[in-house]
Amino acid sequence: METLRGEERRSRIIELLEQKGSVLVEDLAATFGVSQVTIRKDLSELEARGLLHRTHGGATYAHKSLFNPSFREKIHLQQAEKQAIAKAALEYIEEGDTLILDAGSTTLTLVRLMKSRFRSLYIITNSVPIASELTETRWELLLTGGQVRHHSMALIGPAAVRTLETYHADKAFMCATGVSLSRGYTTPNPYEAATKQAMLKAADAAFALVDSTKLGRATLASFATLGEVGLLITDTGAPREFIAELERLGHAYRLVEPEGVRGAARVG
Repeated sequence: METLRGEERRSRIIELLEQKGSVLVEDLAATFGVSQVTIRKDLSELEARGLLHRTHGGATYAHKSLFNPSFREKIHLQQAEKQAIAKAALEYIEEGDTLILDAGSTTLTLVRLMKSRFRSLYIITNSVPIASELTETRWELLLTGGQVRHHSMALIGPAAVRTLETYHADKAFMCATGVSLSRGYTTPNPYEAATKQAMLKAADAAFALVDSTKLGRATLASFATLGEVGLLITDTGAPREFIAELERLGHAYRLVEPEGVRGAARVG
């Protein structure tokens, strides 16, 4: 029997759903040592965030939700947008930089473009796919270590955080599964959020690479306010009201045009 606080318990519920596909209220109550009323409240909150679907007596995982698809699924989503965002991010990288790259499909897209552009870089990452991609380069590479979160292929947890606390980087390039005006940059897993927070603290400058489908939405755990990220790079599909509010608040952003989509990119 586990006794966890609310956010930790809700995170474990999502992990169980990822593994099993469905859960029952009575089983969750027994697992976490809380009442069924508490579990129902947890499920209602997670459903409101788009992370699961309530059923009679339990819940099923929201497989088709854009909030938390598996890494293999994410690679094939919004490919044109991610390519345009990654291409724009290249402009902020200089030869010899030390970079932190988190475990996202857009940062993986960035790495694939970087390989033909730079000769000497030092890469710090918690992404298993990025580390694998970079084994064929001669760049310096540091993999943080930590527990593998199979859903995102990210290394997370205390070991990853401790590694990041001992290093310094010029720039960090981060992804997010949701960005909202009230909760900032979010991810579905609190341990992944803590790892991302450590990345931000280790870098002099931070860039968020987030396609427009993630804007105006929030997932379980916040890892940065809007002001803690120096520049948001997104695509021209961004909601007008979201961009207008960023401008009003004075947060820097850049809109880029995916190939095949009409309309000029602009910088705010």
